[in-house]
Order: sequence, then C-alpha cells, then structure tokens
Amino acid sequence: MIFHFILNPKSGRSPQQKKMEREIKEACAKRQLSYHIYYTTCAGDATNYVNEMIRISQERQRFICVGGDGTINEIANTAPCNPNVEFGVIPSGSGNDFVRNFTKTELFSKIEAQIDGKAEAIDLIKCNDSYCVNMINIGFDCAVVKEAARLKKLKLVTPGLSYIMGVVVTLFKPFGTQMKIIFDDGEVLDKKFTLTAIGNGRFCGGGFMAAPAAFLQDGLLDICAIDKISRFTFIKLVKSYKDGTYLQNEKAMKIIRHRQVSHFRMEFPEPLPVCNDGEIIGAKSIDFTVIPKAFNFVVPKGCELRFPYTKNDNGATE
Repeated sequence: MIFHFILNPKSGRSPQQKKMEREIKEACAKRQLSYHIYYTTCAGDATNYVNEMIRISQERQRFICVGGDGTINEIANTAPCNPNVEFGVIPSGSGNDFVRNFTKTELFSKIEAQIDGKAEAIDLIKCNDSYCVNMINIGFDCAVVKEAARLKKLKLVTPGLSYIMGVVVTLFKPFGTQMKIIFDDGEVLDKKFTLTAIGNGRFCGGGFMAAPAAFLQDGLLDICAIDKISRFTFIKLVKSYKDGTYLQNEKAMKIIRHRQVSHFRMEFPEPLPVCNDGEIIGAKSIDFTVIPKAFNFVVPKGCELRFPYTKNDNGATE
C-alpha cells in the first residue's frame, strides 16, 4: 500500500506542521512504508492530486488529509466506489462534525493511529451528481452556515463561537422555506419548513446532533424536517435539537417529521442554497439516494463507530 499525507500550507509551514511532517517521516520509516507528503497549492488541489495518483497507480492507496468536513467531502467526490482507495482525515476545520460519529476523536490527530487504522466501508449520500459524506442542511441551518462563515472573518470570533453567533443572528431574520418532499411510498410533504437535515452522519454545526438515529453503515438516509414555527417555539426546542433528544420529546415530535429511507426527492419553487458538508451549493430540485458502503474511510486504531440512538432511548449521551 502507498500512503499519501496531504497537508495545507496556509499557516506558512508553521511549527505544528513541521512537527507533523517529522512524525509522518518517523512513523513511516519505522514501518518501512512507501509514502508521499504533499502540500496543496490552491483550492481543489487535493482533488487534483488524488485523481492523478489514482490515474498513475492501480496499487491500493491511503490518502490522509489535514482538513475539515469540506475536505472530507472534496476527497470523497474524487473516487467514490473505488475499492483500491482509502481516505482518512486529520481534523483541522471549524466544526469537525464528521469525526464525532466515532469514539476517541483525539486519535484522529495521531499519525501512528492513522497509519495503523482500519478502513471501514461507509455509506455516501448521492445528491444529484455529487456526493455527501456527513449531512445536507436546507433552510435555517444552511442560513446559519452562511452567517457563521461571514462571522469567522471577524477578529476575536472563534470558529466554535461563529456558529452559535450565526444561530442568534439568523433567528432575527425571516425564516421558513417552501419545500416539497416526495417519498417513494407516495407520501408528499408540501409546505414551509424551518429547516431540513438529511444525515448520513449525526452531527452538524460544531456538535448539533441533528440526525441522532443516523448510522454510517445502515444504508439509510436520516431525515429531520421541522415545520415552520415561531422564534419562541424554536428557542424552547433548540436544546433537544442540539442534544439529539428530540426523538424522545413529545412536544418536539409534533412539529418534526422524521423518516429513514434509502431514496427521496425534494423540489423548491426557485433555486435555494443547500449546505453539503458545510459547503454551499444551489439547487431547484434534488434527488437523494444512499450508496451503501461506497467510501473506504480510515478509522484510526483505537477508535470505533458510535452506534445511533433510537426513539426508545432515554436521551442519554455518550
């Protein structure tokens, strides 16, 4: 197997990155591995590098990238359903929500744990012609992501704080999005929703458990659609949405539509912003399909997949 470590030089080869490079070289030399260290040069360069390496070699390859949820999405879209390619991530984003689907997330930053880790085949969501690894958000959550991206550029606003501030700012703006959700069993929901989250994984927004029953290997999409509600109702119920306990909250479930399906479709009156793994795209309609076990993701040694919660759980968190 060939190992590739894809690093981002934005910090100007900082002491932390130099330390990581030393750790990579030492760990690979210790195991006598064939490896490359690649520093990206611009947006999209990680995709170009992965595609080129796949083109020139049919050998099994493992790509470990430093980045956030957007980086995982980028590399997933390079080679879905390719059995000879494995992808891992060393989290460095603002939310790092995807790795929350695993135990002992601190091990994702350990080079030796990444090298010694096992690749697990996990599901992907296909939305039109692109893929989603973790979650798609439409409506309020998507508006928050856009606002948080703006706030992160301000001094003294940390990445974690930017999402909370984004929620507060968005609450004072008009919200409610007309959507038509069409299920294969004939059910159609055609109304205004505050938000809709479609989860392969469970978390978004730096720890909001929007899809508590989602599991990366169950072959299902986890859908949470919240009816158009008042700000007052939203504020009362937001804690159960953040904690992922809304499935056990009778008041919350009166205004939440929760389904688990392998395929469905959404249509909008006009093109809307859609948040795919934290990256904003636009669409007037989206066809969602789960692609079972299409992505070989490296689970660092010592980590395991977290199992999902169900409607019968008592709401306790791990």
